[in-house]
Amino acid sequence: MYHATSRFFLVDLTPVWEKTMKAVEPLERFTHEFQIFDHAPQEIPDNTTAVVFRYSGDCLPEDIRKRTDPSTRLIVCTDDLGTLSDASIDALDDIWPVEPTEALAEFFVQRLYESVKAEKDAWLTKQYLDTAINTSPDLIWFKDKKGAHLKVNDAFCHIVGKSHDDIEGRGHYYIWGLTKEQYEKGEFVCLETEEEVMRKGVTCVFDEHVMDADSIRLLQTYKTPLWDIDGTIMGTVGIARDVTKLKSYEAELLAAARSDELTGLANRRYFYEYIEMNRADQLLTIGRIDLSYFKQLNDTYGAQAGDNALIAVAGFLREVFSEAIVCRFGGGEFLLAYIGECPIENLKGKFQKVLEKIGEYCEKDKNPILLSANMGITSTSDPSQPIDALIRQCDLALYFTRNLGDGQCCVFSEITNAD
Repeated sequence: MYHATSRFFLVDLTPVWEKTMKAVEPLERFTHEFQIFDHAPQEIPDNTTAVVFRYSGDCLPEDIRKRTDPSTRLIVCTDDLGTLSDASIDALDDIWPVEPTEALAEFFVQRLYESVKAEKDAWLTKQYLDTAINTSPDLIWFKDKKGAHLKVNDAFCHIVGKSHDDIEGRGHYYIWGLTKEQYEKGEFVCLETEEEVMRKGVTCVFDEHVMDADSIRLLQTYKTPLWDIDGTIMGTVGIARDVTKLKSYEAELLAAARSDELTGLANRRYFYEYIEMNRADQLLTIGRIDLSYFKQLNDTYGAQAGDNALIAVAGFLREVFSEAIVCRFGGGEFLLAYIGECPIENLKGKFQKVLEKIGEYCEKDKNPILLSANMGITSTSDPSQPIDALIRQCDLALYFTRNLGDGQCCVFSEITNAD
């Protein structure tokens, strides 16, 4: 992936050091450049990998350190450690002997080259990690066992409105702007899921609610334990997608797919699906309500007046038959269904309340056409009875009401049992 050039300044070294440093082969992805000096130069470029020099009273480590970049390694060659002050030792990265054997010199040089490469490889790994997590739109974080955030990505910072420095090392309630009381109560904190991941030792997926300063967010999170070198869990890594808007859109789409666009009642397809999913062996009662004079209202006063009437009636049905699923079947026709016990007399009483509300609506309306409605009812405990067959029974009951006038309610079984 990378190719690096290591630049070494060699100052007043014995021949064995110069020879060994040039003789030891560079490691993979590296080339070496050497500059030889009798005295430490005043100007040491920032891209210098290491300055290796023989100690003397005129060449103190702390003086050279002042002229180098903090990343430049500073190595002194001396056989008299007692001459090094505390300041000199603090300035150094390593201490080598002045006149080593060839084998010992090769050991020190090889160790230096491996250290330089390990540092570069660690930098590359960090580049991989930072680039990968910071280009992700999902929130990514690393936590220790106590819940402190050790590292987060840019998306995480953006969501919580804080910088990396302000987040890293801090806990959940500070980062998300919770009060201490909310945190202690465990509200919107996800403490249980962190503990579950560490207890199970496997990746777990959760839907979690977190609260920031402005709102409650729904996150789909993947949490994985982080294992230490000794096999114990030292923390967790989490990846979370903010699905707040997505879930809202899904709910809206689902509602749209199930609803009549004008009235907001269930549409025909969802009416059938709901019954099929829930009826089992229970008693099923279906009622069909048809508005009287609806066509005349549309023809006389226009579609908008008809739409307004449908919206109003839908509201009455939703309110009065609150325990039923109510469907707009088409035009001025509605269906409702009860699953479970449903006394017919109660159903008839509810229909009368709907008629009263329709009457009140018509009295308030400036249009002179007075709407009414009729209702046909049927019921069965036979789960094999098709819904369409039950609706046809409601149609027959409705047909019977036409001989009785407006505002009538008939039950299919009562018609078939009549003489």
